[in-house]
Amino acid sequence: MSNFLSMEIGKRSIMTHQTALSVTGHNIANANTVGYTRQSPTLVTTRPHYTPNLTSNSGIGQLGTGVEVAYLERLRDAFLDGQIRNENKTTGYWSAIQDTLAKIEVILNEPSNDGLRTVMDQFWESWQDLSAHPESESVRAVVAQRGAALADAFNHTYQQLTELREDVNAFVRVKVDEINSIAQQMADLNQQILSITIAGKQPNDLLDKRDLLIDELSRIADVTVNYDHNGMVSVQLGGRPLVQGKNFAVMDTVTDKRGMHQVAWADTKTAVNVNGGELRGLLDARGATELDKSPSVYAEIIPNMIEDLNQLAKTIILRTNEIHRGGFSLNNQSAFPDGMNFFTEPADGNWAQMMQVDQQIADDPKNIAAARYHTWEGGIETNFGDGAVALMIAQLKHDYNIQQYTASSGDLTVTFPYDAEITFYVDGVPPITIPQPSSVDPPQEAYADLNELADAIQQALDNEGLALNVRTEGRQLVFYSTETFAIQDFLTAGNNLTTQAPDDNDKVVNKATTDDFWRSVCAQVGVMSQESLRMVKNQDTLLNELENKRQSVSGVSLDEEMTNMIKFQHAYNAASRFITTIDEAIEVIVNRMGLVGR
Repeated sequence: MSNFLSMEIGKRSIMTHQTALSVTGHNIANANTVGYTRQSPTLVTTRPHYTPNLTSNSGIGQLGTGVEVAYLERLRDAFLDGQIRNENKTTGYWSAIQDTLAKIEVILNEPSNDGLRTVMDQFWESWQDLSAHPESESVRAVVAQRGAALADAFNHTYQQLTELREDVNAFVRVKVDEINSIAQQMADLNQQILSITIAGKQPNDLLDKRDLLIDELSRIADVTVNYDHNGMVSVQLGGRPLVQGKNFAVMDTVTDKRGMHQVAWADTKTAVNVNGGELRGLLDARGATELDKSPSVYAEIIPNMIEDLNQLAKTIILRTNEIHRGGFSLNNQSAFPDGMNFFTEPADGNWAQMMQVDQQIADDPKNIAAARYHTWEGGIETNFGDGAVALMIAQLKHDYNIQQYTASSGDLTVTFPYDAEITFYVDGVPPITIPQPSSVDPPQEAYADLNELADAIQQALDNEGLALNVRTEGRQLVFYSTETFAIQDFLTAGNNLTTQAPDDNDKVVNKATTDDFWRSVCAQVGVMSQESLRMVKNQDTLLNELENKRQSVSGVSLDEEMTNMIKFQHAYNAASRFITTIDEAIEVIVNRMGLVGR
C-alpha cells in the first residue's frame, strides 16, 4: 500500500507542477496585455494519511499524501487601485479642459500678424489715414474694406467658437454613450463572476476585465466603487447607482432648443450631477444648457469667450456708429449730419456674428461721414478737407469710457443758417440759454449747421460745470452722461426732448480700451491654458508613479516568470523521476524476488 501511496504522491506532484507551469505560461503570454494582473499558484499539502503501526502504538502516525494547487492568487493592491481611480478623474477633467483651451488658442491666434488685434489696428489706422485725406475716394475705399475685414474677422471668430462649442457638445453625447457601454459590460461581468464564484472557481481574468472597465470609467466621470462578498461590484455616479449587481442604470441626453445636450438619467429625465472626469471638463468648457438651473454651475469657458467677443464687437459697433452718425459725408449737401451708421446694428445679441459694414457705405465709400461740419454750401463743394470725425473714430482705439445715453430730442425742424436764441432746462439747474451766434465767442453771423449749434450748446454746458455732453445724430441732438440728468423743454421750433433710460444689461467695454480688453481676454485664455497644461503634466507624473507601483505588484516580470518556470520544471522532472524510482522498486519486488515475490 505504501508503494501505491508513493505513486499517488508522484502523480499529484506532476499534476500540480504542470498546473503551475500552465499559470506561468499564462502570465508570460499576457505580459503585454493591458489590465492583466499577474497570477500565482498557491501550493498546499493534501490531507495526510494515517498509518497504524503493527508492532507498536508509537508509530509515525500520519504520512503526507502530496501537494495540490489550493487557489490561484491574483496579485492586486486594492489601495493602489483606489488611488489611481481617484487621480483618474482629475486627469480626465484637466485633459478635457486643456484640449478645449488649446483649440481656443488656435482660434484666437494671438499674438500674430493674422489675429483679430492686428485687424483692429488696421481698421483704426485706416480712419487715421482718412482724417488726413478725407477727400480721397481711394482712402475711403480702404476704410470700407478694412471695416469689412474687421467684420469678417469677428464673424469668423464667432463661427469658430460656436462650432467648437458644438463639437464639445457632441463629445458630451459620446461620453454618455461610453458610460452606458461600460456600465452594461460591467453588469454582464458581474453576472458571470457571480456564477463562477458560487461554483467555487476563481474568475481572475474576468476580474481583470472588470477592473480595466472601472479604470476607464473613473477617467470619464467621478465614480464610487464598492465590492460585496460574492465578488460583484456596485458603482455610483452622481449620488445614484450606475451599476448594481447585474443591473445598470441608463444615462441619456435631453436636447434644448439650441441643440445642447443635458446629461440626464433615461428613466427619470433628471439631470446627472457630474463632479469630475472628462465629462465634467467637457461640460465646464461647453457651459450650461437652457434646461439647467440658473446660475450655471459650470465654468462656461466657451460661452464666456463668445460673450467677450460679442462685447468687444458691440463696443466697436456702437462707438463707431455713435460718432459716425454725427458726421457729414461727401454726398451730404444738407446742414444736418447724415445720421448713418457705419456698421449695421443687429437686433439680437450676436454682435460678432452679425457685424457688417452698412450696405450704403459698402456700395459708395463717399457716404462715409468723415467731416465734423457741412461739406457743401449753396451747391458748391466746401470743407471736403474736414476729417475731424474720422480722427475721432481713429481715437476710439484709445477710448476708455462708454457713457450712458440720457435723453435725445426729436427730429429738429430748425432751418440753417440759424441765428436765434435757444433755452432749455435741466432739473436742479437754472435755465440754460444759448445766445445768438453774434454773442458767442468768437462771434459769428449764424450757426451754419447742426454741429455748430451743438458746439455752442456744449460750451454752455461746460460753462455751467455740468458733466453733461451733447452730440448730433442726423436731425437729433443727443445728450449723454455718466450721471443722471432730467432734461426737459428743449425750446427750438417746438421740439421737446424725449428721455431714454440707460440699459443696465447693455454690456460694452468700459474703463478699458478695446485693444486692452482683447489683450486681457487673450492673456486670460493663455494663463488658463498654461495652468491646465501644468495640471495635466502633474497628473501624468503622479499617475505614472502610481502605475509603476501597481505594476511592481501586478505586472508580469519575464525574468521572474522564467525563474518560476525553471523551478516548476525541475519539480516536475523530479516528480517524474520519483515515479520512475517507485516503479523500479515495484518491479524488483514483482519480478526479481522469485516465487515469493509473485
